[in-house]
Amino acid sequence: MTGRDFSLLAAQIRAARGLLGWSQDYLAKGCKMHRSTLADLEGGKREPHEATLSVLMNELAAAGIQFTETGVQFRKWPPKTYVPSGVKSKK
Repeated sequence: MTGRDFSLLAAQIRAARGLLGWSQDYLAKGCKMHRSTLADLEGGKREPHEATLSVLMNELAAAGIQFTETGVQFRKWPPKTYVPSGVKSKK
């Protein structure tokens, strides 16, 4: 992953959270990771491990997020309510 791709990915993850109305804490819990890991990834401070990236992308995709070449969007409107697998109940 190049630096440019990584900065786009970080922005896409932030945007996906925004579309879903999820906090960093909520997504991090849902992916069973530390909030600081997600914050560092979104802030461009660290490149994610493949396993971490896979979990994030799978959870966001399951919530109805589609990653495009330039951003993110919902696959279908209106989106279904989705609770990440690491979270016990809806927020």
